[in-house]
Amino acid sequence: MFSRSVSAPVLFYLSVSVFCSVPPTEGIYGADSVTQTDGSVIISRGEPVHLNCTYQFSASVTVAYPFWYVQSPNQPPKLFLRDLGREDSDEGIIKGFDATHDKKNKSFHLWKPSSELSDSATYYCAASDTVTRTATLVKAASLF
Repeated sequence: MFSRSVSAPVLFYLSVSVFCSVPPTEGIYGADSVTQTDGSVIISRGEPVHLNCTYQFSASVTVAYPFWYVQSPNQPPKLFLRDLGREDSDEGIIKGFDATHDKKNKSFHLWKPSSELSDSATYYCAASDTVTRTATLVKAASLF
């Protein structure tokens, strides 16, 4: 008698939502929008993850700054991956995700070659035509 162990793939979801972070502007005509993968994405552990994000700003906006945010259950959204000022400490980089900013096609698609159960969350794509950054001022200590 032969026995065979079969393990079923573990399914998880990546819920995606649209989050548009565009400051209001006066006197500019045209649509400002962010479009991303609709609804829930259900994949098996180990399969690649692809979440699409495109943005559109009015004709007068020449530079855009796209971001991805992640929200785990019962937690607030937090920055996941960014184009401007990307750092190895970004959670998305640490978890093996990446995104390429295609300025010509106005896209910032998020991807990961092999998904993990811990990737289950809601992912938000955002884009802004302005970015404010904080800087840390370090004052040198006096030796005297």
